[in-house]
Amino acid sequence: MSAIVSKVCILVAAILLLTACFFAGRGFNSPFPRSSEIKPFEDSSMSDAGALSLGIRRLAADLWFVRLMQYYGKHEGEDENPYLEAFDSFYFNKHEHLHGNYGGGKYPEIYSRVIHILSLDPYFTYAALYGAGALAFNLERGDEAVRLIDQAKVYRPKEWKYNAYLAAIGYQKAKDPGKVADMLAPVLRDPDCPTMIKQMAAFLNKKIGRYSEAAKIYRDIIATSNDKFYLENSQRELKKILPLIKSS
Repeated sequence: MSAIVSKVCILVAAILLLTACFFAGRGFNSPFPRSSEIKPFEDSSMSDAGALSLGIRRLAADLWFVRLMQYYGKHEGEDENPYLEAFDSFYFNKHEHLHGNYGGGKYPEIYSRVIHILSLDPYFTYAALYGAGALAFNLERGDEAVRLIDQAKVYRPKEWKYNAYLAAIGYQKAKDPGKVADMLAPVLRDPDCPTMIKQMAAFLNKKIGRYSEAAKIYRDIIATSNDKFYLENSQRELKKILPLIKSS
């Protein structure tokens, strides 16, 4: 039996080698960055190499995104939970957490973590938007957010949400919350818009007196998010602004 298995393994390896040679001869270009272009993060080299050899770099990017959620979803100084039960929560939209000050803090690794994810899967738009949103609108690191989006646009230059973020970041720097809210409004209608961005947009609209728009966003969060923090915060804020809408 072992001899048969060995022969099968040799045959499969030969087929894979011939396939690789075939595509190489035809000038086949992978849609992903080459392995030499992957930006390692901490001890990622071994796991990245394993993901590349198995052809599961999208899954590897997902797993690193979960670790990003864990990193930014905890108070600074807390350890990440490395176990993969978080992977399940990622797909059920239960992973996004902000603190009472809307994610304030330093979190110095966010940029490098997202760049690592994008080097594994540059088409992971959600990761780029989440990272850029956290950097620009929560942590006031707009320059890093712009650099991150510029990196993301290399593989998706026509992604309109990236351009909307860039415009919003520009108005954020100019201290114009109304224009920031205007630029993000189309992004909020996208099914993949991070809940973090929705909440920030609702907060901005409330701040500048657009109570009806803020209420609309809070209702959307209540209808679409399973995250306890977002649900409770949106319900609480909605109760506060409904009387303001009636009196206006």
